[in-house]
Amino acid sequence: MSVFDLKYLIVVLISIDIILLAVCVFLILKIRLIPKTEVFERGIKLFESMLGDADEVSEQFQEQIRIKYSLIKKLSEQLDSRIDRLNILLNRVGILLSDNEAAPLSNPPAGSIIHRQNEILELAEKGCSVEEIADRLLISKGEIKLILDLNDKNNRTQDSRGVS
Repeated sequence: MSVFDLKYLIVVLISIDIILLAVCVFLILKIRLIPKTEVFERGIKLFESMLGDADEVSEQFQEQIRIKYSLIKKLSEQLDSRIDRLNILLNRVGILLSDNEAAPLSNPPAGSIIHRQNEILELAEKGCSVEEIADRLLISKGEIKLILDLNDKNNRTQDSRGVS
């Protein structure tokens, strides 16, 4: 290869590089002129709407969780209250049963549990309903039902043993 051919080749390569550089600059300028703001703004609006929807759904979910938590708390408090009342009733039943097993009193004192039990049984024998007994003696209906049921159970047990 001659020096002339080599010079010619170098000139051709440099001119190709200059043309490529000019094309790149032209493309960069064209790309800059493309209205990216519209595309970018549409993308941002879409993203913002999705974020807004997600925020709204999360707030609704959080509100539902708050409601369910308050319901669970209220139910728990009600259950605790009922458990306490049942424990009190069970203690009363235990006392009544232990008093019944001991020597029965012919005339129990007016304020005693046995006196109250006798009043309930007498009113029931007269035909008073549970509601009427509860109103007269200011005792809960559940306690009255419990005493009547225990009395029935006690009577059945005594009948099955042959005790009168």
